Amino acid sequence: MILSRSQKQLILSILKSEQNKLFSKYHGKLLNRTVEDMEQILRNEMVNDPEDKGLDYK
Repeated sequence: MILSRSQKQLILSILKSEQNKLFSKYHGKLLNRTVEDMEQILRNEMVNDPEDKGLDYK
């Protein structure tokens, strides 16, 4: 499944909001690592594809 950059940013914002909730049942190392990984993915995309052209399979 390939997600667009905007979809990945949306997922990251949801994960970060969950991370900031005081009584979230999802707190822990896995959530922190997932947020870090998603941030790294988006940073890599900004470097490799700054214009957000996506993949062109034609």
